[in-house]
Amino acid sequence: MTNKLHTSQKTQEIFNALGQSLRLQPFILSKLAIALSVRAGQLQAVDFMTDNNGLELSRQVIFGEHDLLFKSLIINNEGKVVREDDYFPSLVKAHLDRGAKLLENEKRYSKDFYNHLCHLDDNI
Repeated sequence: MTNKLHTSQKTQEIFNALGQSLRLQPFILSKLAIALSVRAGQLQAVDFMTDNNGLELSRQVIFGEHDLLFKSLIINNEGKVVREDDYFPSLVKAHLDRGAKLLENEKRYSKDFYNHLCHLDDNI
């Protein structure tokens, strides 16, 4: 059982840029990215086709004390039984990489990023 994963190079670049502009650390950005990815629905095959040349993150850094909550959200999103080996790092990495792109887009197209994140579902 592994407790670490490597993000894609693109995710690392996004986290570095957002970290500088928003003053947020990867442990916060990773939670936001995964939440946005889960919100976007089930993963597609293309979401698993990323490199491993980015940040090395441990499971503890990504989830902290909220590991079970995120695991439940991700498994519920999949709509099927998920083995632990398939969950981490595979599903988590796919959500993290896809979510980083979504997070970058939310930052790019919002005037007040934090307020925008809090009200994403208001206009649905």
